[in-house]
Amino acid sequence: MWKGLASVVSNYRPISLTSVFSKLFERVTHEQMLDYLLRNRLISSQQHGFLAKHSTCSQLLETVNDWSIALKNCNIVDVVYFDIAKVFDSVSHVKLMHKLQAYGVHGSLLSLIADFYRATLC
Repeated sequence: MWKGLASVVSNYRPISLTSVFSKLFERVTHEQMLDYLLRNRLISSQQHGFLAKHSTCSQLLETVNDWSIALKNCNIVDVVYFDIAKVFDSVSHVKLMHKLQAYGVHGSLLSLIADFYRATLC
């Protein structure tokens, strides 16, 4: 179910007809990079998004557990929520490339990823 008026274009996401090669490239790159990031402990153990057996549900369960323990120990619990709707639609590709370089991604792989992002913008 969508939110907002049907007449407002920004309420819709574009349909992407991605080639089989692009899908294969994405999957292989994702698996290899995730393996690298996990092996080198570049992803926090508190990361829940985009990891196998982790989700918003597992994050919520862990958070409620942490709050319960804190309250049981008479600690104060403050909660701040951020609305990050459409946050991935606004990621700076330049900053993303710099972040990947800082994590050790470089050479042909970095060039391929940059080219892939440029191609998806067209």
